Amino acid sequence: MQASELLSSSILTLHPDNDGQKALSLMDDLKISHLPVVQNKSYLGIISENEILEWEKTDESIDRHLTNLVAPHVLENQHLFDIIEVLEKNRLTIVPVLTENKQYMGSVSNRKLLYTIARSSTVQSMGGVFVLEMNQNNYSMSEIARIIESNNTKILSSYITSVPNSTKIELTIKVNKIEIDAIINDFERFEYKVMASYQESASNNDFMERYESLMRFLNP
Repeated sequence: MQASELLSSSILTLHPDNDGQKALSLMDDLKISHLPVVQNKSYLGIISENEILEWEKTDESIDRHLTNLVAPHVLENQHLFDIIEVLEKNRLTIVPVLTENKQYMGSVSNRKLLYTIARSSTVQSMGGVFVLEMNQNNYSMSEIARIIESNNTKILSSYITSVPNSTKIELTIKVNKIEIDAIINDFERFEYKVMASYQESASNNDFMERYESLMRFLNP
């Protein structure tokens, strides 16, 4: 799913002429901690509640603080996973979306993202999840898919995350079978490092820890 399909219609924009008090009021109404600053469809940056509260006076004009704004964003054709990465990296409650010509289109809220993930067929489908760690140079999705399919199993979803300060990556895979012990054994036989696995037989504590991590990530 692309960013342009996930825009939250309720997210309003701020103009440089607006003051901090208006920004804080809008954030409170929308239950978010960030808002985009836009002028003539040009995205100037994102402002946070914490930034405004650090000003000498919260009724100062945003224009006085434009040089301090950062401008994280995604483009309209970027994937849901790219939005998650920007949210996580910048600890945001919204992510602005721009056109290919860098014009502001709208924003995706963390609530919209959570709702979309929750309704995803891959999330709702029963199945097992496991995480592999490997060097970037050793990554071969075709080989990984072959091992999985040799167990009469299909991949429902997968995504890659980078390991900080390392050349390693973590590949998270969800398959359409709950019992994945045989698949895990095959990966270990081929000398893959299995970091974690989650299936119906796993304790509820594992599930809750993953759920709480997701909630902390989506609600910084």
